[in-house]
Amino acid sequence: MTRTLRRKLRRDVRRQRGAFAAITLTIFIGVTLYGATYDAFLNLKSSYDRAFAAYRFADLTVSGGDAARFARLARRMPGVEAVQARTQADLPIRVGRDKFLGRVVGVPPGRPPAVNRLAPRQGASLAPSGGGAVLVEKHMASTFHLAPGDLLTVVGAHGPRRLRVAGVVSSPEYFWPSRSRQEVFSAPKDFGVVFAAEPLARDLAGARSPNQVAVYYRGGRPAPALTRRLSAAAERLGAADAMTRAQQPSNSALQQDVTEFEQLAVFFPLLFLTAAALATGILMRRLVAAQRPIIGMLRACGFERRQIVAHYLSFGLATGLLGAALGALAGYELGRLWTGLYTEQLSIPLTVVQVRPLTIARGLLFGVIVGGLAAAGPAALAASVPPAEAMRRFAP
Repeated sequence: MTRTLRRKLRRDVRRQRGAFAAITLTIFIGVTLYGATYDAFLNLKSSYDRAFAAYRFADLTVSGGDAARFARLARRMPGVEAVQARTQADLPIRVGRDKFLGRVVGVPPGRPPAVNRLAPRQGASLAPSGGGAVLVEKHMASTFHLAPGDLLTVVGAHGPRRLRVAGVVSSPEYFWPSRSRQEVFSAPKDFGVVFAAEPLARDLAGARSPNQVAVYYRGGRPAPALTRRLSAAAERLGAADAMTRAQQPSNSALQQDVTEFEQLAVFFPLLFLTAAALATGILMRRLVAAQRPIIGMLRACGFERRQIVAHYLSFGLATGLLGAALGALAGYELGRLWTGLYTEQLSIPLTVVQVRPLTIARGLLFGVIVGGLAAAGPAALAASVPPAEAMRRFAP
């Protein structure tokens, strides 16, 4: 009997191949979108975390006050792994005919910063002497089409100064180029960041000592108690602001984007899976209505109700499993592509792409549940019709 029902199922699928393909495609799209968006969300989060650790993204940034003294105090604090004192100033910059208020950030000449390290993308690093050269942040380089050897002008405390671009870099502080917490979204041509050797940065800013300190905790792990102690010390030394990693404008914007990405990864695929469930339910009701006489004959020939239910339920399960299996594979590939495009657009130097069996298993489960639930009602209805009543003509 089971072999007979399997043969009937294959014939039903062939006769209803257009509807079967449409439902399979809808489930495929839903599972693909779930796998792609959720994997891309997890990959992106992992890419951020790995880049923050590799390039020592500051856990606390203190601006103003006696920065040099605070740097010495922070280095002696238990739980602090690295400290970098530097000069930062917002100054007018001219690139060709474009003028805007940009930012100059000091870095140690001839060696990488202890905190907020730079990822080279093009060109060379700064020479120990500085030599009137600067490094340009990648978003600014892309916007103004700057390359090593090009020139730009910074209007500093002692007037305009012509500087040569030595290289293009990415910085964990500017994966999303934000000027401040009040101006998170800046127009591309209204903001840009250049990194200059610390002596040059001080000269441009007209400062005698650093005005900012970046602190990196051991392993980059959150330490609220340490943050409170350092913030209190910074306030005693006259600091104007103590900003945590979570409050940092670029990171705050990125984390908000990741949270919205996570919501999209769940609710958008759910729309397609709901449509697939409705389509499967409609098809199954029509199939059951059209096969009432056949159902009655099967019941009269001795087939049990559970066999009839399993037969029609298997139609929904087959569509769900096929669509979900194909969608899970496509979702991984699409998620890998999206992750690469996203990290490239944001200039994140490290891209993490992983195969996540749990995401694949969830996608398969979603497809099977959608197909099974949609077919369950019509399948139960098919088995509940008495044989004599089912074999009568049915007026739709």
